[in-house]
Amino acid sequence: MAREMIKIKHIYQGLIFFVLTATSCSEYIDLEPGEFVKNIIIDATLTNEFKTYEVVLSQTKTINDPSFPVIKNASVFLTFNDTVINYFENDSLPGHYYSEIAFAGVPGTTYKLTVTNIDVNNDGISDEYVGTATMGSLVLIDSAGYYYKSERKATVLTCFSYDPPEKNYYFFKAYINDTLVSDTLNKYNFTDDVAFNGNKILNAPCYYFQDENEMEFIEKGDSLTLELNNIDEAFFTYLNSSFYEYYGYNPMFGGMPANIESNFSNNALGIFRVYTVSRSSVVVSEDFDRN
Repeated sequence: MAREMIKIKHIYQGLIFFVLTATSCSEYIDLEPGEFVKNIIIDATLTNEFKTYEVVLSQTKTINDPSFPVIKNASVFLTFNDTVINYFENDSLPGHYYSEIAFAGVPGTTYKLTVTNIDVNNDGISDEYVGTATMGSLVLIDSAGYYYKSERKATVLTCFSYDPPEKNYYFFKAYINDTLVSDTLNKYNFTDDVAFNGNKILNAPCYYFQDENEMEFIEKGDSLTLELNNIDEAFFTYLNSSFYEYYGYNPMFGGMPANIESNFSNNALGIFRVYTVSRSSVVVSEDFDRN
């Protein structure tokens, strides 16, 4: 019994020493800011929908700059199989480049987006940035549903579908009467399929419309639309990293803040999103209530 008391005493003293040591670190350290280095930011999307696609080019800025400077007069083109599609800059919207034709991405196809003929770091040498991504399979939503969750004061938008046996990553979007409401990072909902790989998805919650948010308050007759995007691992990692940079890491065991990992070469920032899109809508019935 005496030995146990001695051990407890030593542990208690050790904890006191740890707390005193941890709380006594109050010395101020002046850090010299590093030299600002310009870098390109590429924002590009390609889906299985037939339309004209956009690539936005900008560059990093100092904290005092009001906006991100756009990058003009670049050469932008997409290659896949034996096809090349050029993107041309919009005369009235500098830094925004649009595909020369409308087209639809094809599942299973690997796409390479190239941005070149620019000198972001002003070293006199033309730079080239390449993003590569493969479009996943089209995962269809059988139907969308909804129910009210009183403890969260939210209407839940749900999904009925089937997850293919291969590894998949999903990104969900939610609309009310054709208006996108999941339009910011803190409203994004994304997941891998570890918990349901190769199984049916039955009434799975995909988005919570919060009553306290006027734009999300659901009423009878509203049309709710769920969009399911089957994304690749690179985009999933980008979303996941963005989420942690936005909300912060575990202060004791998490990593330091860092640039979000990109799927472009040459240390470019941004993301080349390539994914399939499936949508399903449901109309809120007249007997909907919040009890």
